[in-house]
Amino acid sequence: MAKFSLFREELRRALRELRGGRLSPARGAAAVAVGLFVGCQPIFGCHLPVVIFLCLWLRLDALVAYVAANISNPFMAPAILTGEVEIGALIRTGERPHFEHALDRAGAFGHFAGDLALGAPILGAGLAVVGYVVTFGVLGVGQRLRPAGAPLEPYRLPANAPPWVQAVERLAGRYAPGDGATAAERSRFHYVRTKLLGDPVARLVADLEGEGEGVLGEVLDIGAGRGQLAILLVELGRATRARGVDWDEGKVAAGNEAARVGRAVDVVLVQGDARTAEYGAADTVLLIDLIHYFTIEEQDAILRRAAAAVRPGGRLLVREADTERGLRSAVTLLEERVFTAARFNRGERVKLRPAREIVAILAEAGLGCEVVPAWGKTPFSNVLIVGRRAAEAAGAASGG
Repeated sequence: MAKFSLFREELRRALRELRGGRLSPARGAAAVAVGLFVGCQPIFGCHLPVVIFLCLWLRLDALVAYVAANISNPFMAPAILTGEVEIGALIRTGERPHFEHALDRAGAFGHFAGDLALGAPILGAGLAVVGYVVTFGVLGVGQRLRPAGAPLEPYRLPANAPPWVQAVERLAGRYAPGDGATAAERSRFHYVRTKLLGDPVARLVADLEGEGEGVLGEVLDIGAGRGQLAILLVELGRATRARGVDWDEGKVAAGNEAARVGRAVDVVLVQGDARTAEYGAADTVLLIDLIHYFTIEEQDAILRRAAAAVRPGGRLLVREADTERGLRSAVTLLEERVFTAARFNRGERVKLRPAREIVAILAEAGLGCEVVPAWGKTPFSNVLIVGRRAAEAAGAASGG
C-alpha cells in the first residue's frame, strides 16, 4: 500500500465534493442547466467560482456544470452575446436593434450594456431548460439500458491513515452526520477538519502530558467556539469531561449537538461572555486564540480569572501570537486584521502583545510558565504558554 499523503487525500476528497454524488438523470440534467445558465451570463473570468459555489450548495456535479458553462467559448460567445442584446433590445424598445447602424450612433454602447444585462438571464434560462430536458432524456435512456449502481458509499479514509487524521475525521463527522447533511453542516464539517489538521495547537494540546488516559482531567475551554477541541480531547480519552463557554449562541448549539452524535461524550457548552461568565474549577483550562480580541485591561482580568480556575496540579494553556517574533509577528497581525475586517473572526478588536507580558501575569497568579512554539509549518508567531499550578504538598493533603 502506498504511503499515506494528506495532500493527496485532500485532493481526492475535494474531487469527490465537486462531483457531489452519483450522477442520476435528474442531478446530471440539473448540473447541465446550471452550467448553461451561468455560462450565458456576461461575467467572463468568474464562471468557474460561480459554478463551484452553486454546485457545492446544491450538491450537483461541478465538473459537468463547468463543461456546460463553456458554451461561452470564443466560437459561441459572439452568437450568444448577439442574441442576448437582441432579446434585451426587443424587451426594452419592442423591436430588434439594427447592428449595421448601432455603433455609429451616440450612446449606442450604453444601450448595448443595458440590453445585454436584460437579455442574458432570459437567454440563459431558455438554454438551461433545453439543456435540462435533453440531458435528462439522454441519461434516462442510458440508465434504462445500463442501470446505475447503488449510491456512493460514505467517504472513508485509507486504512493506513495516521491515528490523528482518523480521530479528526471521526470528530468532524459529528458536525455533518449522514448523507443528508445540510449545507451549513457540511460547512462546519470542513471547517472543523481544516482547523484541526492545519492548526498544530490541537495536536500539541492533546499530546502535552504524554501517554495515559484522562491525563488532562476535567477541561474548561474558554472561547470554545463549536467545541471541536474539547470534544476531541474527551473522545480521545485525554480528558475525562469538558465544559466550554463561548459568546456565539449558534456555535454553542452546534457544539452541543455534535457532542451528542453517535457515541455521546461528556461535553457541555454554554453561551456566555469570557469577561463575565462563571468559570468554576478545572484541571486544564484552555484560552486558545481568544484574549487578543479584548483590551489589555480585559485580557489581564481574563488571565487572572482563568488562572484562579486551575486546580492544584493543573495547568492553564494560553495560545496567542507573540509580538516579538519578527516577520512571523507581522504576518500574524496582518492575517488577524484581514479576517476580523472580513467578519470571519467577529472579535471587537485585535490586541496582540508580547508573550512575556502574559507570562508575567500568570506568574503573579502563582503559575510556573514555559513558552512552547506552536506555529508548526505555518508562517505565524503563535506560541503555547503552559502555566502550571503546583500540587498541594503531601503533608498538607494528609492534614499534617
